[in-house]
Amino acid sequence: MIIDLNKVRDSLIINEEYNFSEEYYKKTDIQKLEKVNFSGKIYYDYNDNLKLEGTCNGIMVLKDSITLDDIEYPFEFEIDYEIDKNNEEIVEYYEKSENTLDIMGILWQNIVLEVPMRITNSKLEDIKTSGEGWNLIDENKKEIDPRLAKLTELLDDSGKE
Repeated sequence: MIIDLNKVRDSLIINEEYNFSEEYYKKTDIQKLEKVNFSGKIYYDYNDNLKLEGTCNGIMVLKDSITLDDIEYPFEFEIDYEIDKNNEEIVEYYEKSENTLDIMGILWQNIVLEVPMRITNSKLEDIKTSGEGWNLIDENKKEIDPRLAKLTELLDDSGKE
């Protein structure tokens, strides 16, 4: 969304739904973004810098870490972003000649930060957890390697002395 900064006097209220093209998430784990909504405001602060504040929410479709099926993952986060028009990192969003700001890039940067490292469907039941030469390890089950079992006895005995 391109915002005309000439319209920002005290503050400009934003409540928009955004559609990100496939080009945005081509090289990420995100398969699709749905219903991405940003509601907030943009205003000038006391240093004459632009401030973007608000809440962004939506649904990202990700691949299951085990089955590679699509999973809908809802997200919501707060944005409190200060835009210094003299800073070189903002050049890609800010058009000085037209006095406009495209907030899609700012939203995208924050959405990428919300992608979980791994996600699985909790309803999985009929999944093969072992095979020839491999075994799926559950982090909640702490199995002791049989070769090191004798060492645990030493640790138990040392606490009784």
